[in-house]
Amino acid sequence: MTTTENTTTAIVHEAIDEEYEWVQYNKQLRLIRSVKDDMYQMQSILTACFAPDTKHTDDWFKNQSTQELLSEAQRDRLFSGSPKLYENRKNLPNGLRGWYVHRLLVNAVAQWASPRYAWYICRLLDEIHRQEREELENKLEAKDKNIQKRIPRSVPKGKEKNYKYMIYTEEMENEEDRDMVMLHLVRRNNKSFYDLAKIYKSDRN
Repeated sequence: MTTTENTTTAIVHEAIDEEYEWVQYNKQLRLIRSVKDDMYQMQSILTACFAPDTKHTDDWFKNQSTQELLSEAQRDRLFSGSPKLYENRKNLPNGLRGWYVHRLLVNAVAQWASPRYAWYICRLLDEIHRQEREELENKLEAKDKNIQKRIPRSVPKGKEKNYKYMIYTEEMENEEDRDMVMLHLVRRNNKSFYDLAKIYKSDRN
């Protein structure tokens, strides 16, 4: 279980299995999320919103407003490929099976289930997206710092011609970067540069 906190909220991610998790915003607001495609189980939305027993997941699709919403969403290029707006996952274990909707539809389902609790659903989704943006920014910042460390240092003024730069490649260690290589730019003065060149040539021979 992992928790992300700020001054006002705490998002708790609790794994159900490798593909599904509970996402909890407060004591009663718990949603089931499909990790691989960011879709949410409709029944968990209704439960979190304390929807009356007379409301069932199938009923949402029969609404005129829902049909207009889905019709417009299906025109969006976002859903012209693999992403799905909704899916009935009948072959999952009890507690997980049922209708799932894309994250962009979660608040629409919550509004239908209970306008009062829909606000907290909106807050939950906003906090999750804030967390994701923060993690992405941290990764980009770490990469930028790594790049800055690799920038060669300056050379003495008037001695520019006494230095050369050498580029060599290195295989990437991370599995996701196997189709790329790391380029190293190294500053050397002329003497050490030629010494390295001799060693490189002798190694190749």
